[in-house]
Amino acid sequence: MSGRLAQRAVSATLALLAAVVAVPVGLAGQASAAVDETTLPVRVEITAVSPTVLRPGEDLTVRATLHNDGTTELEHVAADVRINAFRVGTRDAVAEWAGRGADDAAGDVEATTTVDDPLAPGDAVAVELTVPAAKIPLYNLPGVWGPRGLAVEATDSGRRVGLERSFVLWYPEESVTPVPVSVLLPFAGPADDPSSTTADTELDAQTAPTGALGQMLAAAQADNDVGLVVDPSLVTRARAGDEQSQTWANQLTAAVNAHDTFTLPWADPDVAALGHADHADLLKVAVDASRTSDAIGTGRPTIVWSAADQTLDQATAGAAAAARVSAVVARTPAAGAASSVTHSTVSTDDGELDRFTPDGTLSSMLVDPTAVEPGATSATITQRALAELAVIAREDEDDPQPVLLAPGRDEVADPQAVRTLMAAFRSAPWARVDDVSTLLIGSASDAKALPEDQTDDSEVSPAAVTALADARQHAIDFSAVTPQPDALLEGVDDETLAPLSIAWRSDAAGRAQVVERSVGSITARTVGLTVAPLSTVNVLGATGTIRPVVRNDLDVPATVQLVITPRKACLQVLPIDPITIDANSSDSVLVDLRATANCEVAITAYLESTDGARVSPVRAFDARVAPTIESVGTYVVAGLLAIGLILGIVRTVRRGQSARRGARTEAETGPAPSLPVLGGTPDEDAGP
Repeated sequence: MSGRLAQRAVSATLALLAAVVAVPVGLAGQASAAVDETTLPVRVEITAVSPTVLRPGEDLTVRATLHNDGTTELEHVAADVRINAFRVGTRDAVAEWAGRGADDAAGDVEATTTVDDPLAPGDAVAVELTVPAAKIPLYNLPGVWGPRGLAVEATDSGRRVGLERSFVLWYPEESVTPVPVSVLLPFAGPADDPSSTTADTELDAQTAPTGALGQMLAAAQADNDVGLVVDPSLVTRARAGDEQSQTWANQLTAAVNAHDTFTLPWADPDVAALGHADHADLLKVAVDASRTSDAIGTGRPTIVWSAADQTLDQATAGAAAAARVSAVVARTPAAGAASSVTHSTVSTDDGELDRFTPDGTLSSMLVDPTAVEPGATSATITQRALAELAVIAREDEDDPQPVLLAPGRDEVADPQAVRTLMAAFRSAPWARVDDVSTLLIGSASDAKALPEDQTDDSEVSPAAVTALADARQHAIDFSAVTPQPDALLEGVDDETLAPLSIAWRSDAAGRAQVVERSVGSITARTVGLTVAPLSTVNVLGATGTIRPVVRNDLDVPATVQLVITPRKACLQVLPIDPITIDANSSDSVLVDLRATANCEVAITAYLESTDGARVSPVRAFDARVAPTIESVGTYVVAGLLAIGLILGIVRTVRRGQSARRGARTEAETGPAPSLPVLGGTPDEDAGP
């Protein structure tokens, strides 16, 4: 057995012995009469536990305030400190101790003080109790460090009339590996309607000091080691708001520069909805927009934050991985939920994704400590949080799991709680405050397989997502007609992403209207290029020309390709060159036609970008085609003559000479007769 293992074995044995001894003493020291805690008239408020981390040789001092919330005067009031020598070994045990009833065991009395005067209804009195180091019932041995139960009890004539529980954090001198602790606060705004022409009153209300965003900013300002995740579009909106919103935006920007800061995707889109609609492309648009925005500085890594009621599933994780975000923050569990791995790696078809899972109990203390411990004070928050971390540290003393505190989507961190908890984490040797960037590059566990698609009724529908995506893509295709595409596309991404914000989950009806308006507004950008109406065209020859008029009502010049398509082969259109039309002007296009037969033909005309995307409505017109006989005959006769000439040549070559035609041999005819003198007679009658 190694020295460290032997030390742990001895420590565990001694701790168990201490626990066994402590049980009967604690029970014997309890008030004899069990009472229902709802009937206790005195509310005990623990205001200080000093020192926070108790070491051997140190006195323990506890301060408390006793409030008589009952209707009867208490004449013989006293207070005592009780300590349970059991080491609390699990997080469930921590919660169990804190949640015990007033008549349950609370440990042994280690110090007592009396109140001189009676305590009238509505009155309060402060007490201070000190347990000398020699009376502290805990061993000074390696391996026995950790939380113990503490309680302050109020009595009247020996009868318990009030009780509040907390923890003693016992720490003999030794070395432990601290738990990395990180805090992350999200900054996402209310739902936005880009088409609205009225003031953003909801945003102005939230950025006020008492508003949700105002309080979240105060929480961030409470400690510079708190990490931030900010939607850059929120800052842009705030700068366009009232004076209060502008001040808030400036203060947040200053905080960003002092904190470890990430960005949310632009407009904080509903990643689950995008994943379920198979439109990770829109998430990438939002991620790229945040990374390139100078609202809080370019190039910051992007984190996706799950909706408050959304389970991370394969589609959502796949969309996030495809968009190359740095990590996804899973929804914050409820207080008391079973602890899970903080940093894990999720495998998807699009690659691996880092997942952060906040701690439910500690995150709840960040938002509302009384939700974890009713009547919580800064002192009890500190002791409870460090008790939780001590248990985590002891679960794996060589490599303890990191812990992340992050409020839920619908929660706001309490500035005082942030201040108290961060100070507590720095005070304990078993905790270490790390920024989230350090957590991100740390080792991660392999996550269990994610569930299949887990859709939620509050998500924006796949049909709406697709409508927005199609409208945006059509606008992009359309913008290829101009050398100034940015002018044409300005604001398109805002109009596309705004209706996809998670904030719209609480207002499905309003979201549907914004989707409709956004699609209409984006589509309107693709209107402005037209072919003027054409009357019936007459083509009375083998060739002809027409001059359709093309109109550009855009505020930018446009280069287009006129496409004219006859529905019959009797009429052909020769190639047409692209034409550039100035903004808000028109021009005609020369089109050459070729006719091959008499017909009446329907024709369509429209405009395309040079990339082949249709950019105008289709214009239909008719043509009467009647090429002249002469023109047609000329081609026909020329063709026949050429054919005849070729056939004659071939026939002549192939005929050659036959036996009945051409010269015969001398043997057949005899010698050739001599020719007479010109004008004379033949010699055939002359004698020899």
